Amino acid sequence: MNGQMEIFDFLSTEQRLKPGDWVEKDMLGKRLTFEDIVKNSGNLIIIDQSTASHAWFKVVLVEKIHTYDNGERRLVYYDGKRQRGLVNETYFENRSIYAAKAWGIKTTG
Repeated sequence: MNGQMEIFDFLSTEQRLKPGDWVEKDMLGKRLTFEDIVKNSGNLIIIDQSTASHAWFKVVLVEKIHTYDNGERRLVYYDGKRQRGLVNETYFENRSIYAAKAWGIKTTG
């Protein structure tokens, strides 16, 4: 560092994140239920994209919650790619090791 401040120094970590960014575990905030995700429509959250051998956490934009005629709901998210990500509510309620998991972004300060 040369001691000079840059314009981005004034932005918090949350403001610098964008859909598709990969983050470390220390960026995870509060674990979100599906109801929490519904309330975060239009906001960034972090979803678990882990594999058996590595923990991966991706920042996504909650675009909308689609509700079907039978009442089933599905998260539609944007992660920087052309095709949207989709996760049914039932996967968040599943208590197995394969359950979908999401977190808020840890606030700094």
